Amino acid sequence: MTEAEWLTLNAGLMLRYVERTCNPSVRKLRLLAAAYARFLETQPEYADSKPVAHLGEEVAEGRRTLEELWDQRERGWGYEGDWAIANLVLAGDRIGSLIRNHLSGCRYRNEDTVAKEVAAQRHCAAFRPCLLCILGNPFRPAVFDPAWRTSDVLALTRGIYDDRAFDRMPILADALQDAGCADEDVLNHCRDRNAPHARGCWVVDCILDKG
Repeated sequence: MTEAEWLTLNAGLMLRYVERTCNPSVRKLRLLAAAYARFLETQPEYADSKPVAHLGEEVAEGRRTLEELWDQRERGWGYEGDWAIANLVLAGDRIGSLIRNHLSGCRYRNEDTVAKEVAAQRHCAAFRPCLLCILGNPFRPAVFDPAWRTSDVLALTRGIYDDRAFDRMPILADALQDAGCADEDVLNHCRDRNAPHARGCWVVDCILDKG
């Protein structure tokens, strides 16, 4: 895969590339699972699901155990969508394969081929920006100058992360610029008001030195 392909291909192919070459941490993969779960919770096919993405984030950050999440799934989730989302969150290092299966339309296996393909394409297109937010551009690995981690930048970034307050990302761009950051990839990502942001955002993780 080339950089141009990374910036244009669908989310399923991007995940295949990540699985084979990028070796992301289990934390990153679980946050990716949680982001995908949040995405599914907005889709009409999963309208009856219970929100579980926040549990995936807690597992990724070590605040909850996989056993606790598994126990909650066993006791409280019966609807197919709940199980599908919970399985994504529980997956760990298998998350790439499971998301690719969802993006390829496995959720629609009982529908005709055309409907399945349409749903798969819609999911791929809709989730792709979130994938870019979490994984960044592997062809341009982030190089973050420690001098940019001023007290203002760190305080703002911790607030964004802890509160999921991604509406503050443009403010973070201004703070980074004041700290001497001129990296267009970093600043543009923060200022893109149309892009979805999620826990695991590559800029936020760089600032907080999270892997």
